[in-house]
Amino acid sequence: MKREHIFAHYEADATRYWKLCEGGYANRMSVRQGDPLTLHISNSRSYYDIFIFHEGASRRVVRHIVGLQGKLQKVPEAGYRDGFDWAESFTFRVPHEWESGVYIASFATGQGMREILFVVRPRTPNAPLLLTIETNTYNAYNPVGGKCLFPYLSTNREHSELLSFERPLQPDFMGGFYAWDQFFTSWLHAEGYEVDYCVNADHDAEPDLLDSYRAHLRIAHGEYTSRRECEQLQHFVQRGGNLMVFAGNAFWHQVETRADGRQLYCAKTRYHENPLGTVDDPTTSFLCAIDALRQKTIGVSYTAAVNAKTEVPGTFLAPTTGEYGFYRVTDPDHWAFEHTGLAEGAEFGRDDSIVGVECDGGDLAFVEGRPHFTGDDGISPQYHILALADAVDAGLNLDLGIHQERFYSTVAINETEFPGTVFTAATIEWAHGLYRDAGAVSQITRNVLNRLGC
Repeated sequence: MKREHIFAHYEADATRYWKLCEGGYANRMSVRQGDPLTLHISNSRSYYDIFIFHEGASRRVVRHIVGLQGKLQKVPEAGYRDGFDWAESFTFRVPHEWESGVYIASFATGQGMREILFVVRPRTPNAPLLLTIETNTYNAYNPVGGKCLFPYLSTNREHSELLSFERPLQPDFMGGFYAWDQFFTSWLHAEGYEVDYCVNADHDAEPDLLDSYRAHLRIAHGEYTSRRECEQLQHFVQRGGNLMVFAGNAFWHQVETRADGRQLYCAKTRYHENPLGTVDDPTTSFLCAIDALRQKTIGVSYTAAVNAKTEVPGTFLAPTTGEYGFYRVTDPDHWAFEHTGLAEGAEFGRDDSIVGVECDGGDLAFVEGRPHFTGDDGISPQYHILALADAVDAGLNLDLGIHQERFYSTVAINETEFPGTVFTAATIEWAHGLYRDAGAVSQITRNVLNRLGC
């Protein structure tokens, strides 16, 4: 899916799907092997079947549920906040033999095909690597039921600060899974990496979640993160765990998980409205301004843009037809570039425009032609920049008090400050470069995973 179509899809959802009356959701977005899972479905068909797929290197049917009787259920007025409260349609116990990963329950309705996404966790930690599916961000953008965290996606252009996970995700998009995540998760499965899966709320519920893992992986678009999750990841690295971030606009807004993981709360600070707070009211949701949580966790401070939409339809900031959308190597001798053949200044990712829509970086200076973080914005100078990409300010960083002539996306690594290592390739679109098995993006990803994640 081209990036300019992604945001068009979000906006279409605001009008097409906000009152979705046929679809479904699971009673929880993550479930352990051996535990029960309940599906709640509204369907005008007299009878229907459900096919449950494991989303791996290929889509594989793991269960076929036949002959369910359809029932059309009401969309509650405040279902976006309190949950849809649909009656139970089917409950089953997740088999122990189902591998940890992303699963999709698919079924036909009178309005077309509908799907339910859930994550299966291992009964006990099984792999050296834990991957978090960014379901907080899925929920933040989801307009089904009428509202989400974005006014332009909400009825009456009024958003809600409290959102329920107990409602359907947008058809065909699944919160962003089909746009970004599936490219990475299917590649991991095809490459044979051992990976356990969880969702954001699992971090909040289990302080010791990462204790049994060597490494932790974040991918795609993880914009909404709790303070507890940031601090947990920091402690993980301080104890010797490795954190790998192949994501953009990551760890941007602070959220809270409520109601035993059933709701998400975000007092979202709006740009142009004292985004960093005031003396009288210092509150803000920007994690970069809350004890530098963003900088301390993943080594970036600001989010910039490549090929982002503007107010003019069909016109985009920093279109990828020119100097934007790819990285340039700044340290070809680093192990991350082994077996790539890339020299200093060489490009990678241009063919797939891997840098965009949103990408992250920090305040830097050039010393003898090579970039270094200054540390003035809270990023540790011990982060070493491996590659740079040109980006632009979408008009948001000025509101955050960031005044720079140039903005960049950075591939960087911190190998020296803690017993563990933090690697960050700060762009939403990185996984689109994994199409090319013999390409540099795939090889860099293998290098990082093989060194830090196995």
